[in-house]
Amino acid sequence: MNYQLIVGWIDIALVLAFLFFLCFLWYYFLYFAVASKKPRKLPKADKFTKFAILIPARNESNVIRNILNACKKLDYPREYFDVFVIIEDENDPTNEITKEFGFNVVIRGDLTNRKTKGFALDDAYQEIKRKGLVYDAFIIFDADNVMNSDYLTLMNDVYQAGYQVGVGYRSFTNATKNWVCGCSATLFSFMNQFTSRGRSFFFEKATLTGTGYFLAREIVDNEGGWIWNGMTEDVELTTYCYYHNIRMHYYPYAKYFDEQPDKFKTLNRQHVRWVWGFFANKKKFKVNTNVYPVKSKTKRFFSLLEYNTSIYPFVVFSIICLLTSFASIGLFIASFFDPSAANQSGWLFAHALFQLSILYLTFIFISAFTLAIDNKNLKFSASQCIVICLTYVAFFSSFLLAVFDGLFHKSKRTNWVKIEHKGDIIDEQALESENDKRK
Repeated sequence: MNYQLIVGWIDIALVLAFLFFLCFLWYYFLYFAVASKKPRKLPKADKFTKFAILIPARNESNVIRNILNACKKLDYPREYFDVFVIIEDENDPTNEITKEFGFNVVIRGDLTNRKTKGFALDDAYQEIKRKGLVYDAFIIFDADNVMNSDYLTLMNDVYQAGYQVGVGYRSFTNATKNWVCGCSATLFSFMNQFTSRGRSFFFEKATLTGTGYFLAREIVDNEGGWIWNGMTEDVELTTYCYYHNIRMHYYPYAKYFDEQPDKFKTLNRQHVRWVWGFFANKKKFKVNTNVYPVKSKTKRFFSLLEYNTSIYPFVVFSIICLLTSFASIGLFIASFFDPSAANQSGWLFAHALFQLSILYLTFIFISAFTLAIDNKNLKFSASQCIVICLTYVAFFSSFLLAVFDGLFHKSKRTNWVKIEHKGDIIDEQALESENDKRK
């Protein structure tokens, strides 16, 4: 066997993968430049937007008090916002807790084939419409979230500046708990400060990640309801916004906090839903109904190009790195059974180690760069940063496991499974937002 020739082809494949990665991720060089600058502040609005805060909260009685406390502390005029907590059963303790706070409860009716978060939001929208209530925009939170007291005030500035979707900075209630939480927080930080901020700056677009955003009422009205109701309704809505020319703005000064899974098993269950939802057919959200005016066709073209290439170059690069690593390891093992390769095992082992190191160092670089830009918000200690960088590749392996898990267990990618929340609030700023007395 000609080991040198095979290794040469492996190296060529890796170089081509790297060039492919660079060519199709050109926009991230621009995003890095934007991320290093201080974000601009929007003008202070002189009008108030009427917001409806929608909180899907099926069996969330152990955490719901946190966000309701935070809603009570909002510095926004009380007559300009209402809170609607969405549950499935009136016997759910969440019902009575919500009433204690004086907020509204939406009890869902027919749940047949309507188990996802998107359907819950649609039920709330239809209930609001039946009652004749009118709001300018809907803000979406999860039951485990809390937000800073100025969140609505800042989102009002975004809405009054003419944006139809506003996205806040996603921080975390428990990021410092362990490496799983820390790596998850680092991923969302990358999506915050690089992806959403870059998309917002260049294309007036952003990445929706399930919660912490507002959507103008007119968009839902024009579609006759909350039509984004798949396993990943945030991806569906993001796709819709891109193809319908909806103006979006990521505003990092508006901060909210989210609880991250603290166990790898829970993380994997969450990632199965994300991965298979991300790759699901989104054709119906690209249909040009209710398309809003576009300012620049050139900007629209490049925004769609960026969105549709998205993570694929990185995925291809990672897969090729992994395959070439396995091939190199295979050659090293084969050399033990080939008498003619008795003197080649050493350099074959070194080559296999080099192949694995490229992939590992790539993840270290991405996590380290993210932490360097955003650790002022994440507040990890030096030792925690080191642990996150060293384990980031293990964290991302959950996405690969999720592919196979969903492939062999169809129910995991088609049935909505609730992620249990503990209500742990470790971050001091999140604790302050939830309740001053617990500072």
